Amino acid sequence: MYPEFDMVDLHTHSDASDGEFSPVQLMQRAFDSGISVIALTDHDTLSGLNEADEKAQALKIRLIRGVETEVDSESGELHLLGLNLRAHSDEALRKFLQKVRGRRVSRNEEMVELMKKNNLDVSLEQINLVAEGEITGRMHFAHWLINHGYAKNVQECFERWIGAGTPYYVPKQRPSLDDALEAIHSVGGKVVIAHPRSLQISWKRMARCFSEWKERGMDGIEAYHSGATSEEAARFTNLALKSGLFITGGSDFHGSGHPDRRLGYGPGGKPLHDNLVQPFI
Repeated sequence: MYPEFDMVDLHTHSDASDGEFSPVQLMQRAFDSGISVIALTDHDTLSGLNEADEKAQALKIRLIRGVETEVDSESGELHLLGLNLRAHSDEALRKFLQKVRGRRVSRNEEMVELMKKNNLDVSLEQINLVAEGEITGRMHFAHWLINHGYAKNVQECFERWIGAGTPYYVPKQRPSLDDALEAIHSVGGKVVIAHPRSLQISWKRMARCFSEWKERGMDGIEAYHSGATSEEAARFTNLALKSGLFITGGSDFHGSGHPDRRLGYGPGGKPLHDNLVQPFI
């Protein structure tokens, strides 16, 4: 039986990037979970959106077309969600993402070379086979390492092999914040700061950054991310209100490999309510 209120989730991933389930399977799981509005926000690709949209319409749930990307900013690495993207006239965004994916391929090639220097029998083709989709990222390297006995789980992979400061880590070459803002806005999308807890800066500096980013075109903050506590979500909400940014929320669902990211649930394991969809009505 569905809950009395509508559940939503504005941050999810499919196997078009690094998620476990196909876009169709993800929409079905959302429907089965009682979710009425879901955003598909795969990393640096729009390739799963049409498939997801078709399934969502059949299930009579609403899909918000989205994407997640990373940029360089004054505070360091910054993850962005582009939400409510138009289905047509998205050439500028597609070119932007194509350039980002090109940089990702170069990084993957460098990571493979580091692995080979450490006598691992690996190729980029093997890692791409693990990915199966358009995007190959570190999560797929992690699965290859696990499958070949170099780690027990994803967390160990990142801590020992592919996280910052480990033997196979290669920093990303990221686009600028302004370029990402322009590309996402060009297709009518709203730009949201994803999982702001990951910024790892002081609350005082965060307040300054939010105000500055708002002046440059930022639209919202993902205050209700599954990785935040209820107290942190409340603080992000207050900062958003002071900065003139709207609030969204999402689980950052990838699949069974992240049991702490339940579809439709946010901080404190509480359901994400439909008031978070207000900016997209």
